[in-house]
Amino acid sequence: MMPDDDWPPAPVASPTPWNSLWDFSLTVYAAPDVAEACLRAQDQHGLDVNLILWAAWLGANGHRLTSAELAAAASASDAWRREVVQPLRAVRRRLKSGPPPAPNANSAALREQVQAAELEAERQQQQMLQAFPPRQRLEATPELALAANIALLLPAGNRRAVTEALHAAIFNP
Repeated sequence: MMPDDDWPPAPVASPTPWNSLWDFSLTVYAAPDVAEACLRAQDQHGLDVNLILWAAWLGANGHRLTSAELAAAASASDAWRREVVQPLRAVRRRLKSGPPPAPNANSAALREQVQAAELEAERQQQQMLQAFPPRQRLEATPELALAANIALLLPAGNRRAVTEALHAAIFNP
């Protein structure tokens, strides 16, 4: 880990702009440490992983979010997240260990179907998020924009792991 005063790291060549939030998310989330850091933020702070990835996507493209932009995007996608994504996630997680007759081969197959539905629901949420903000400003270096955007989402003591994992995935793949 880097000391706080060493953040952000020295600038690197900007990555190719990511046109699709979904493509960005699939690539970055699969990188080492990203899923673990994002899921920890989700489980410990109630954050939405899709919102984290959206903020990172904007940052990777040089857009530094404002609080108002973050609030608008969160508000626009919140009902979908609460009423569709989270219930599917809860069912998928529950099928891993029960209730009886789960876990068994049949419930494992059902769990895979629920997981596919959850993934599709998340893709649709990201389609909503991709429209925000309606006008993007490319006013910051991608490294600074990424760090600033994650800082809007996470408390100071808990943002380092997420920021570092995202930074490595985006700028040092």
